[in-house]
Amino acid sequence: MAPELSPTVCRRRLAVELRRLREAVGLSGVQVADQLKWSTSKISRLENGQILPRERDVRTLLTHYRIGSTTSQFLLALAARAESKGWWDAYADTLPESYVTYVGLETAAEEMLTWQSRGIPGLLQTVEYARALNSTETFTRLSPGEVERRTQVRVRRQALVAEQLLRVSAVVDESALLRRFGSEQVMREQLQHLYALAELPNVSVRILALDGPHPIDSDSFVILKFPEINGFGPLYDDVVYLESVAGGTFQEDEATTYRFRLLLDHLRDASLSEEESMTLIAARAEM
Repeated sequence: MAPELSPTVCRRRLAVELRRLREAVGLSGVQVADQLKWSTSKISRLENGQILPRERDVRTLLTHYRIGSTTSQFLLALAARAESKGWWDAYADTLPESYVTYVGLETAAEEMLTWQSRGIPGLLQTVEYARALNSTETFTRLSPGEVERRTQVRVRRQALVAEQLLRVSAVVDESALLRRFGSEQVMREQLQHLYALAELPNVSVRILALDGPHPIDSDSFVILKFPEINGFGPLYDDVVYLESVAGGTFQEDEATTYRFRLLLDHLRDASLSEEESMTLIAARAEM
């Protein structure tokens, strides 16, 4: 099965393409706005993804730039999807804006590469572990209802793994296997769950041992990679998501995402093999 054509990614790809097409015909934003009798801020906001791209506006721009039918059909399909809502939008009232954006990006990705320095990756968590983890969030003083809604989001995200829509490659610090969230039983079940998921063909888990080499001291991060679209390259370029208690941030320029990919390669090379990692997880889980 293919990943969902997420409206979040459609909006972002469309913004990139509208800017690229304008520049390709040698027009400035001011010139296009003047010719179409639009405001310059509208052109700018469309190209920066700051406003929702309406299909009729996209069609007008494509006609103005004299874009061929194949490219126009692709971009109009993006525009049509961009106007829709993702399931995650229903939870926007209890989630940081950056996290809502992240879920929309993750839904369209085909591969997730992650380093987790403190906890089990969200897509590989049990419900009880996720609930316990969310309950420790004192920075925003979450109510019980907010904890539950955040837990529901995490569980819904996990369908990507269960349905093998997403390849997951995780490097996890051994301390995450020891750091307890919830009861001992919750942790035991979490580690057993991690072991079971690591046996799936689309999941790879490697543990960075505490008594082994640590190539760098880095906070957790996620790299999302997107599928190829026939004739149009990747649906979207790689995105790095840096996790923070105050809300995550994104890095999207090619040089920065490349450096994070190298960092993850160093962490993976320093980690236990997948087989050794499974043995360690099983021992910690008392399996």
